[in-house]
Amino acid sequence: MIRSELRALASKFCEDPNITKFTADKYNDSLEKAQQQFSMDSKALYKDQSIVVAIDTAAYALASDFMLEKEVVFNGLALLPISRATLQVKKTEERWDDDKGTPKYYIIDPEEGRKTITLYPTPDNVDAGTSLVLTYYCFPTAMTSDSSIPLNSSTLMVQFHIGLAAYASWLLMFYLTQTAEIQAKRNELFAIYTAKVAEAIQTFGNTKSEPLRFHVGNVRTR
Repeated sequence: MIRSELRALASKFCEDPNITKFTADKYNDSLEKAQQQFSMDSKALYKDQSIVVAIDTAAYALASDFMLEKEVVFNGLALLPISRATLQVKKTEERWDDDKGTPKYYIIDPEEGRKTITLYPTPDNVDAGTSLVLTYYCFPTAMTSDSSIPLNSSTLMVQFHIGLAAYASWLLMFYLTQTAEIQAKRNELFAIYTAKVAEAIQTFGNTKSEPLRFHVGNVRTR
């Protein structure tokens, strides 16, 4: 479905076929939140980012749509995640970021202030020019027009589009007076959404060991 079709479905879920309870912009905004949340909860979308390693350069920029790493491979071998705190404990008498050699570990800094992947140890001349492949779960491209297709226009994701409309409606109906009928309707919509998330996880098998995370607006819960 394209965005206009998703909006029409969401308005029917809200028993608002003429789009009078909420504006079209509010439907569009809720659909955008829905595809972002679905991507976070299902982790069904992922990409590869190839990085050419340079001598004496440990940190490299993450892609703008980076959400969470799936796998990091350097010269055909998987690197292991490590934290700065762990390195600082191990290297109490010298700076860990001065160490050079073939990378065996990586540090991800997803926050906007850095948004980098850092290799440890820092690559030396032996590894200069080697490709690092970062496979990562990504945020979806924003839907900017009514002809936009959600979830990066992936045909594999079409089966989950109804879940996006259900989540968008669930969000919007929060602003209505919460009668018993409205609450029951919202529960039904959320059940549709969670079923589609579970279906995506089962289908793609990317996050079977990870718990689902849901949030309302900008407040996330685990």
